[in-house]
Amino acid sequence: MSYGVDIGSTAVKVVQVRRTFGGYKMVGAARKRVAAKGDKAVVQKAVADALGPRNGQRAGVVGLSGRDINLQIVQQPAMKPLNYRVMMGYELDQRRGEATDMYLDYCTLREPDQFFPQYLALIGLGKSAYVDERIDYLVKSSLDVRDAVPNSFALFTAYRSAYDPEPGTVLLLDIGSDNMDIAFVRAGRLIFARNVSSGARVFDTQIAGATECAPEEAEARKVKLANLGPPDGAEDELAETIRGCVRSAAGQLSGFITSSINHAKMQLNDKELAVDKVYLSGGGSRVRGLSEYLSSSLKIPVEVLDPFRKVDTSAVEAMGGASIRELPTDMAVALGLAQLVSPPAHATSLSILPDQLKKRRAFFHTNLWLGLAGAAVLVTLLVLTGLAVVRRSQQRDLRDEFLAQTGDVKKKMDEMESLERDQRETAAKTDYLLSHLAGGRVMLDTVARLAKALPPEIRLRDMKLADPDAPRGRRTSRDRDDVTRVAFTVRRRGLVIGEIDRETDAELQLRGQSEPFKEEDVVDGLKQGVIKWPAFGRVIVLTGEIDDNIRNGPQESLRVLCDQISDPSRGVKASNKQKASDKPGWRQFDLTITFE
Repeated sequence: MSYGVDIGSTAVKVVQVRRTFGGYKMVGAARKRVAAKGDKAVVQKAVADALGPRNGQRAGVVGLSGRDINLQIVQQPAMKPLNYRVMMGYELDQRRGEATDMYLDYCTLREPDQFFPQYLALIGLGKSAYVDERIDYLVKSSLDVRDAVPNSFALFTAYRSAYDPEPGTVLLLDIGSDNMDIAFVRAGRLIFARNVSSGARVFDTQIAGATECAPEEAEARKVKLANLGPPDGAEDELAETIRGCVRSAAGQLSGFITSSINHAKMQLNDKELAVDKVYLSGGGSRVRGLSEYLSSSLKIPVEVLDPFRKVDTSAVEAMGGASIRELPTDMAVALGLAQLVSPPAHATSLSILPDQLKKRRAFFHTNLWLGLAGAAVLVTLLVLTGLAVVRRSQQRDLRDEFLAQTGDVKKKMDEMESLERDQRETAAKTDYLLSHLAGGRVMLDTVARLAKALPPEIRLRDMKLADPDAPRGRRTSRDRDDVTRVAFTVRRRGLVIGEIDRETDAELQLRGQSEPFKEEDVVDGLKQGVIKWPAFGRVIVLTGEIDDNIRNGPQESLRVLCDQISDPSRGVKASNKQKASDKPGWRQFDLTITFE
């Protein structure tokens, strides 16, 4: 079980999820109003009430937003990962300066690739008093705080878990009372994030100023009468006044969004950045007709975010919480925070924590899971070892019984095994000796072919056999390291000779064979029953020069010469490589002849 806690200026939202094989299952959700703004005791009580009774301590992540959090984009040139981490450490030190009242960290949004040759990183700075206060709310409510994350990252996590990657650039906008959290997503990856110190309270302020009422009454009138769409019917004077106030406030929100897009262009140094779709979430998105108004104002499709598309909410609905599933919703950030307790693969997150909690978070994210995985592997190995011991004991008993019953033929079997060993050794020696002669035969055949095919415009300077220690690329067309040949006897098949392609303690794969040979397939086993010896290099290298003015050109003439020397029926293949010569009008070339 994990909790995501979103502490806003007017409400506390909590989501409880459980990680499953298919994704996430929401098992609890709550939203509690905070009447007295800034009163810590009231906020603490709202957090405790939203969390409700629990059995034991559970893990949780708290969200961060507002003026006390600052997110800054940094781009670094392509470099080694170690150097990049060092440079980002310098960046953090530079931004920290002599200040002792802030926490900061960074995350990498994008690594260099063929389209973007720079690292794209985001640095998060948070005032320590604000972060400590948010963490303290959870600690006093008996939650095990695993992380403190900017709300924009939680919003991105909720979106990525609910939607497949979409083309173009998507803008996620969570509208709270006093803050807006913004995330830019491209191809399913976060590329920019920020928070704006403005929100749905601009509607309350406009209504309160125009109708001369208290802020609480202005909010109530907003919920009841605010409408940016066509009127439902005849409107009285108050409704018409509020309609004008709401349109003015919505225009301000549209301006904030446009400003954020321009700010992203400048930070990313991408003048061509264009937003293809906007998703709204948060309590401020509940104003009727807001998505249609913003779509018309921004000239961009605007939809309401559904963070529950791929989340199992049946447990909450069964407890009478069906309304939590209705859209629009303001639970997206809380859901994303809960998912960040056990984040999905390749999740992007930014932690703004004190050092002691950073170390603890690193323990849970790395050492703890490594320890659990190691323990699981150890238990598995112990079980497998026990099973192997039992199986080996049973096989020994069966073998002893079999040997006792077949004692009459044991001597003949030993003689046959001795003959098989002698056969393997003889075959290995024969193949080893013949390997020394193969190069000479091919060289003589090559000389004979060259005597017939070599034109006067091509002169040879050198011809030699490459040895096993020759540089890579000068030995065989297979471009491999030392080649080892083996001979062994396979049960019910007989003697096998070939070159090793891949070898492990349990299997031996020969080049050209479709299936590997296992321990039980080989007489005397893979260690005792296999004879190995080095295979000499099967390459002849000819060095010469060719006249630039040769008929059909040097390249075509050398290709024709290679075709004349090659003999596919015998596994002989020739190739050439040209280079500059020390004589004017001539080119040097290397002719490589490989053979099986």
